[in-house]
Amino acid sequence: MAKFWTISGVTVAAIAAFLAVFVLRSEKSGPDVSEFRSSQKRPEFCKEAEPLDFSRSTQLSAHRRAHVVEDLRKLAPDDIAAEFDRLIAWYEHPDEAERDRSRQASVRVGEFIERSCDEINLGGIRG
Repeated sequence: MAKFWTISGVTVAAIAAFLAVFVLRSEKSGPDVSEFRSSQKRPEFCKEAEPLDFSRSTQLSAHRRAHVVEDLRKLAPDDIAAEFDRLIAWYEHPDEAERDRSRQASVRVGEFIERSCDEINLGGIRG
């Protein structure tokens, strides 16, 4: 009987974790990309993001990449500002304890850039 409750508890916990991640990752919890795509900041934002494109990124130093991300942060909507800030902080002071959160921020920032700028392909972001 104890085995049954253990399996049931693990199953319920896994389902709850999946739902929490699903809700947190839903588009409603992030920036409104469609609104940003129609904003006046979008053309400048996409122009600033061009050096990050996969076809050009081999020519981009880590130092320059950090500056591009800082410039994009100034143009990005407030809804994704914390993700940009986390990524910038990682570039400035990599901290092993923050590696996973920084990686998640990098993916969210990359997804935002690619969804906002059709001509930008960051590599490994689009499905």
